[in-house]
Amino acid sequence: MTQQNPAAAYEAKKSNRYRNLTLLVLVLGTALRLLLCWANPPDNTFDNHFRPISLILETGHIPAKNACFECYNPPVFYLGSALVAKLLFQSGATEELVTKALQLVNCLYGILTLPVIYLILRRFRLSDFSRLLTLGVICFLPRHIYMSAMHSNDGLTYLAVAVCAWLLLVAIDRELRWPWALVLGASLSLAIFVKYTAFVVLPMAALPLAALLIVGSELPRPRVAAALVLALLPPLLFLGSYMVQNVKDDGRLLPWNDNMFDTSVKQPRDPGGASLVNFKPWQFIVEPIVVPGQMQSFWTLVYCGTWFDCEPKFTNFTDRNETWWSQYCYWLGGKETFPNSAPPLSVSTRLLAGGLIAGGLVPLGLIFAGLFGSLRRLASRKGPGLSIESAKLLAFPTLFVFNAAGIVLLALKAPVYSSMKASYFLNSLPFFALFLALGLEAARERKGLVAPLGMALVLLMAFAALHVLDIAWSLLA
Repeated sequence: MTQQNPAAAYEAKKSNRYRNLTLLVLVLGTALRLLLCWANPPDNTFDNHFRPISLILETGHIPAKNACFECYNPPVFYLGSALVAKLLFQSGATEELVTKALQLVNCLYGILTLPVIYLILRRFRLSDFSRLLTLGVICFLPRHIYMSAMHSNDGLTYLAVAVCAWLLLVAIDRELRWPWALVLGASLSLAIFVKYTAFVVLPMAALPLAALLIVGSELPRPRVAAALVLALLPPLLFLGSYMVQNVKDDGRLLPWNDNMFDTSVKQPRDPGGASLVNFKPWQFIVEPIVVPGQMQSFWTLVYCGTWFDCEPKFTNFTDRNETWWSQYCYWLGGKETFPNSAPPLSVSTRLLAGGLIAGGLVPLGLIFAGLFGSLRRLASRKGPGLSIESAKLLAFPTLFVFNAAGIVLLALKAPVYSSMKASYFLNSLPFFALFLALGLEAARERKGLVAPLGMALVLLMAFAALHVLDIAWSLLA
């Protein structure tokens, strides 16, 4: 009987402990999303995404782009939801049950995004420590939990982008063999027909493959060229056909709903338009919801909305005052003046908001550290060609840059609070996760930082859990 090496036994025990903790984090993240989704009424959402589904069920085909406010969107989310609804109706389900079931389907998309993010992290050389804490931050991220609890096409968009990012990494790791390039092309083709914001998957996949082709690598150039064609040509052909049909039917390449409700005209704004050059999170620590004087700073609105319900969809339940919130909601819609009294937020809500917004600066700093460290290593690399690891890494800043560019253009077109939503940036979850993990890897090189950073992130997760539990309790009470 052979005795196991003590060092190997320790490593096996350590690996098993991290595996169990990873499973626990995934279970807790799933539980928070299911709980909030169950507590949240189906109509408590930013837009009515049930209407396009109803029209598909009534008519048997995809509605015209101007048939309803959300009908301009690509059809994949609505067709899938309509199929689920049809099966439920045929089994005798009531309309109330069907709407709740569709809300839970969207929650499922949010839940499935979590293990995909973990699979992306597994494609890079990272420690179990960094993967675990990064996954924890994503699992407890308030904005992703909010969006998982609402019925919208955003949850499927986040999942589709994450799946495309993972398949791109798999395809590169498998040396861009043609079956994997075809699978990648199919996933890209599906993703771009969920929502316009998912178009970011095209440059995300194109740039690293083009870099491998132009700069050169250990992979044969003909194979890289073939993979580039197999992956990008199908979605581009489908998208081109879609645009041609849109021009015939609607007169525009990509129809929009601004002719029904132009936010740039109707919603309140601060003087001076959207500012892209300042960052003032302390404003929302003092007053954690959108108020006059806090609607101009692009990065502040996006950041703070990631960590707290700043454009309230839930705070009006945790801190009830029907008269005040009613007037406030009318003000957000441009129909009323701002209430004369201060927001009716409790001390506990303000403490949770302050803790989340202040604590979120820790992962933000780690993301910057991971990004700058990676770019520095990439710039200092010597030798011909592009390494496989560098090509994989390149996809993620590309994803973020194009994601951010689209939102910036929207904010410049309509410089109002609703154009500067944190939810639009969740397409970049793979970017945030990877560079947060790389930032933690850099921190591990300085042993004095590991413990305080780990404690800060765990405390941030605890605040997020308390915040979601508070909302769910208030909704169910």
